[in-house]
This record gives sequence, structure tokens and C-alpha cells, in this order.
Amino acid sequence: MTNLKSELKKWIDNTYSPKYLMTIQLPDNLKSENLEHSITHLKNIMKDFERLLLHRHWNKKHIPFIAFAEKGVSEDWHFHLLFNGGNFTYLELETAIQNIISKQRLPKYCLQIDEIKNDIAKVEYYTIKEIKITNYKHFDSDRMILSHDLFNIDVKK
Repeated sequence: MTNLKSELKKWIDNTYSPKYLMTIQLPDNLKSENLEHSITHLKNIMKDFERLLLHRHWNKKHIPFIAFAEKGVSEDWHFHLLFNGGNFTYLELETAIQNIISKQRLPKYCLQIDEIKNDIAKVEYYTIKEIKITNYKHFDSDRMILSHDLFNIDVKK
């Protein structure tokens, strides 16, 4: 089972080269035990995030990310996202987050971004900790949300 998680970490590194970890907690009035309902809110937040950074044609210059749905100790879903950020600075990303908080009238605790400075392996372990792997090497991939799938964007080869 550990080998499958190691392979998943390698795939994340090769596909996303993450430099940032974003955590999205929905406010009390939007929290839900329903994953699809929570993913709808994730999509709205990330759509605003990309629009603020990439402007009108955000879906053509998309910032690829992978999100992991997690329940933690509560029954409600929250998300951890890994992404590279391209040429955007931490300040630009943080400013976009502050604008989303203002625009969507979210509490400040809802969106947090951290630059991954040191041990990417620890961050990746943290994001995939709730991915369950069976003895038959199957895992709950419904907890992994690829940005291309979330926004229904064709992956360029």
C-alpha cells in the first residue's frame, strides 16, 4: 500500500510540480456532508481565483491543480490543493485570495495559501493522508479532483 502512495506522490510531482498548498474550508452556512455539493463551492471559488489571476480567458491559460477532499474530524468536507502557480508571486496569489474572500463574503479562515519551501514529501503526505488504499491496491479516487475535470477542460497532450 505504501508503494501506491509513493507512486501517487511521484505522479503529483511530475504532473503539478507543486510550489503552493491552498486549503479551502467552506463557511458554516455552506459546509456539507455531501461531497458533490462541496465540490460545487470549490469550483466557484477556484473559478474566481483563476479569473482574478488570468482575467477573461482564464480557461485557456488555466493554472493546473489537484485538490484532495477531506473530512478530517468533522463530517463536512474541506479541500487541500497543490499547484505550481506558474509565474505568479506569492503576493499575487494572496491578493487574489483576499479579493475572493471579499467578493464572496467569506470569513477569512476559509482560504489559506502557503508556499511550499522545504519538504514537499511532508506536504504531499498531508494532502493524501485520507486516501484509503485497500489490500487489492484500489483507492478512493473520488477524493482527488483534477482541475481539468472540475472545469471540464481538455488536457493538452
